[in-house]
Amino acid sequence: MQSDQNDYATAQGSYEEALQIRRTLAESNPRTYLPDVAMTLNNLANLQQAQNDYATAQGSYEEALQIRRTLAAENPRTYLPDVAMTLNNLATLQSDQNDYATAQGSYEEALQIRRTLAESNPRTYLPDVAMTLINLSIFYLQATPDQARSIALATEALEITQQFPQVPMVQRYAETALQVLQANGVEVEA
Repeated sequence: MQSDQNDYATAQGSYEEALQIRRTLAESNPRTYLPDVAMTLNNLANLQQAQNDYATAQGSYEEALQIRRTLAAENPRTYLPDVAMTLNNLATLQSDQNDYATAQGSYEEALQIRRTLAESNPRTYLPDVAMTLINLSIFYLQATPDQARSIALATEALEITQQFPQVPMVQRYAETALQVLQANGVEVEA
């Protein structure tokens, strides 16, 4: 809430206090509290990125990713979605830092994980596939221009969003997909 109100300093203090508490709890019970440490690191990194503190955000994302990969190795069904989320967030940061090759790899890995998850549970994970498709379509529109790839990804995302007409977040993805298609010169009826 503090971050949403642009009270970044207070939000950062709250995240850091929560992180300290969760790290302490994880020392005695890692199985229970490490997921919370990773979640707080990911959220803190989002805030750091919003404040253009890219180096610190990268460290927070990478620590969250390391924890989540470890958890996913033991319990992929539960933690692979979190790995994909952090990879997607990290890719956006990497792209913002003009580290395009690394960003592309992070986006592609996130997309592959999300596609795999969607195979067994499409209603739950297809919206996440659409989100990463949108991010990649923007990446190929702006960061490393590849018009054909950008159009293909945005088109696929748009097709997915049509399956979720009542989900507001997914409909925002549809709007973004349309904008990417239009930016690529594709005439699309809204």
